[in-house]
Amino acid sequence: MNPPPHSLQVDTPSGPVRVRDRYTPQELEELELDPGIGVFSAYRSILTSKQSLAKVAGQPQSNLCLSLYEDKHIVGYCVSRPPQEGERWSLLKPPVLFEVFGETARGWRDHKLMSPMLSMLVDDPANAERILYIVGYSWTWDLDSTKKSLQEYRDTLIHLLGRLGFKQYPTNEPNIGLRAENLFMARVGEQVSKETVKAFHNLLFGMSDD
Repeated sequence: MNPPPHSLQVDTPSGPVRVRDRYTPQELEELELDPGIGVFSAYRSILTSKQSLAKVAGQPQSNLCLSLYEDKHIVGYCVSRPPQEGERWSLLKPPVLFEVFGETARGWRDHKLMSPMLSMLVDDPANAERILYIVGYSWTWDLDSTKKSLQEYRDTLIHLLGRLGFKQYPTNEPNIGLRAENLFMARVGEQVSKETVKAFHNLLFGMSDD
């Protein structure tokens, strides 16, 4: 049985927003997706519909956290899930790597909703036995909306994630290596074994124990 969801209210310039985790596909049916989700200058995010969010919510071990305005408008989401099949990170044995990613709708990206969503996911007690990772591709950053430079946006992400225990790790993963500005950060749970941590460090450079 899954643990009960966590919930909190965040006061924003546009009004109170409810942040809650562990949404199910069935609960999404009654909600509306803000049109600002997936809106970037030169990039279209993967999760741009309720159907795509529901698919993630229905995956075993995934945790979908939403920011809701007026209890029905999805203005942000954050996800924790196992790596996708075929990705390098799915090769770690035992399978303790979990990807974390999220998005706030354009028009809400200066309302500081990502921090409480990330905190709610990271604080899951199950993460003591996991390695959480976040991949920051610079072409997905909404620089036009935030008015930040590439380096300023990158520094903001590092600061936000650093407060949650994430650290930068070098890697030769090809997609991350496409641009020097791209970012890979991970948070190693305190109960992850030394052997698994060593295997993770090897995997960063494409080396496995198989």
